[in-house]
Amino acid sequence: MGCWLILGAVARSLTLKEALRTRIGVNSPEAVFVVACKGERKTESTQAKSAVEDWFKWARRQRVVIAMSGEVVYTPEGKAVAVADMMRRYLVEE
Repeated sequence: MGCWLILGAVARSLTLKEALRTRIGVNSPEAVFVVACKGERKTESTQAKSAVEDWFKWARRQRVVIAMSGEVVYTPEGKAVAVADMMRRYLVEE
């Protein structure tokens, strides 16, 4: 069932409609999803989730945050802050 929900969301995407016009041999939203899966490409939401997880791991090692719940992280002082705000404040240093 989850796959059909994803396909429905993909079908409604304006960006996808533009992509369909430019891809040769792909003429449906479902086909774009299947091609992406076969190519082992991650969806945008998966990429975003992975980026947040990577940032959180880095931020914990740096002792910028101590915990995360949903879209909120907690500082060592116990303050709750939105993940997006903290990611803007503290950029990953490699």
